[in-house]
Amino acid sequence: MDLSIATKTNWSFARKFFFRFFFLYFFIYCFPFPLDAFQLLDRVAQPYYNLLDRLIIAIGDKWFHLHAHVAFPTFDKVDDSYYGLVFIYFNLLISLTVAITWSLVDRKRKNYEKLFSWLKLYLRFFLAAYLFGYGFVKVFPSQFQAITASRLTMAVGDQSPMLLAWNFMGYSTTMMKLNGWVEVLAGLLLLFRKTTTLGAILSTAVFSFVVAMDFCFNVPVRLLASHLLIMSLFLVLSDSQRLLNVFVLNKPVAAVTYMPFVIHPVRRKIFSGLLIVLAFCLLYSSIAKGFKAESDFGQSAPHGPLYGIYNTDYFLRNGDTVLANEKNIRWEQLVIDGGGWNQVGVIKFNNDSREKYQIVVDTLKRDLIIQSATDTSVKYEFNYFIPDSNHIRLKGLWKKDSLEVLMIKLDLDKFLLHKEKFKWITE
Repeated sequence: MDLSIATKTNWSFARKFFFRFFFLYFFIYCFPFPLDAFQLLDRVAQPYYNLLDRLIIAIGDKWFHLHAHVAFPTFDKVDDSYYGLVFIYFNLLISLTVAITWSLVDRKRKNYEKLFSWLKLYLRFFLAAYLFGYGFVKVFPSQFQAITASRLTMAVGDQSPMLLAWNFMGYSTTMMKLNGWVEVLAGLLLLFRKTTTLGAILSTAVFSFVVAMDFCFNVPVRLLASHLLIMSLFLVLSDSQRLLNVFVLNKPVAAVTYMPFVIHPVRRKIFSGLLIVLAFCLLYSSIAKGFKAESDFGQSAPHGPLYGIYNTDYFLRNGDTVLANEKNIRWEQLVIDGGGWNQVGVIKFNNDSREKYQIVVDTLKRDLIIQSATDTSVKYEFNYFIPDSNHIRLKGLWKKDSLEVLMIKLDLDKFLLHKEKFKWITE
């Protein structure tokens, strides 16, 4: 639209009020972006988060009788927790109160076209940052981990809905990368003013799928995903009349002449340069984080030592064979999972119960320590021996008893989900 026409356009009272409300709500929700998008600026953003932590906890207790607490610093306000819920309630109240006051004070203003352009710019870059973040951990497969040894041995009925979804998405790196590239493309389109509408439509499609998945599989980032979807829809609806004319009413649509953010020529160049730098930094940071995530714990990350599934051949306690009917003592299976940075294990006992453990392997001393994840008094300390590629022998202590266990390593291709790969023809 022409600048002179835009500044003379009269908005209705309802449109001005809703703009004020959403302007305040989105700004409070997104702030302090972009300061919190980069580790180098953590010290700048941290005082705000420290203040927010004290404020939200106090408001949660006094206003809403909800016990909010800090669990994931800088992420709590968008998390599915009492903290995130109190933050949303607080934001709604503040935005509504200030919007009403703003409407009373600024009744004579015709429109907010200029401020609307600034809000769309802010939301474009905020959404792009999340789309890059979501996208590059799929392009460099790490968001959905591969179906590892412990998951292969877990019954479907014992899996949480979220784990079921993660296993489904983690099976195929190709599918994951395709999703990731779509998210990255949506983010790239949002960086440019002329492709904002296309980027917003693609972003809406992306976050519609994310929201549906989060709600249907109980993934605890529903508050965040829902807000990202609402922001994407907000950008789409800002061009709703033109879209309606093109796709529904079959009417001609004139080209848009965008209002400049900065009038002064020199300042405009400086401002454009800052936007380019911000876009490059967001892109580079997301690529670097995605690449590091893949190398640390992604699908291509190497497994830790002794990784695999081991079934018991014999189990001796104090030199005596422990029979299968002696419950909660004899192991039926030991699963050693995870990478070198964080190994975990699962012991399946002969009563079919499964217990999770932390695993520490010292390959030089040939030591294997198995520590309960919930009870620090439960700890196994073994020396291990590998007589051949199919067996492992453990000798050590549990409480005051000496244990000796011979285990047979299971070929993971015994599981169809691990063995079967893509093939053109299936008969």
